[in-house]
Amino acid sequence: ADVSRITYYPTITLKGAQWNTVDQGGSFKDEGVIAKEGDSEIQVKVGGDVVDTQKPGVYTITYTALNKDGYSATEYRYVGVIAPNVKGIDMSGKYKRNAGAQGVSTVTKISDNFRKSDNVGGVASPGPATTVYFYHYDGDKLGVPEQLVAGATFSCINSTVQLNTSYKWVVINSGYGTALRTFVKQ
Repeated sequence: ADVSRITYYPTITLKGAQWNTVDQGGSFKDEGVIAKEGDSEIQVKVGGDVVDTQKPGVYTITYTALNKDGYSATEYRYVGVIAPNVKGIDMSGKYKRNAGAQGVSTVTKISDNFRKSDNVGGVASPGPATTVYFYHYDGDKLGVPEQLVAGATFSCINSTVQLNTSYKWVVINSGYGTALRTFVKQ
């Protein structure tokens, strides 16, 4: 008797958009979150990056809440600060990996300088489990922040684009190795 009890895991709900785009020199206001344990609001610890709208880049803000039993939840907000030299440039299209499975990645424009790729690793069959979101934020630079994709975390480093020709990145995920992956526009 009295050995079981109910715990309510914390839930975090973002106010505003999860993915945000801001022009360099513009302004960004973090709208915050609401965290709850059951029906009660609980405190949130805000961490991650401090968004500098004067410096192009991809920034990740983290929100973490802890319930009374020590269980935590984390949510993320992403902010792409876009340099004027790439504003409005569209790299949408189909790109084929030049090695490995030689899978095709379709890059889709979501909004100004914010994109998604349906095949982050250039595997044989693209789909929801290989779809990542990213920013083209300055010159030849792409930013693919850590994000949860079908239960696994993905991000990319050394991410660059040569417009109308190719893009490259190293996928950070336990199943993908450390090879620089090159995708050639079709």
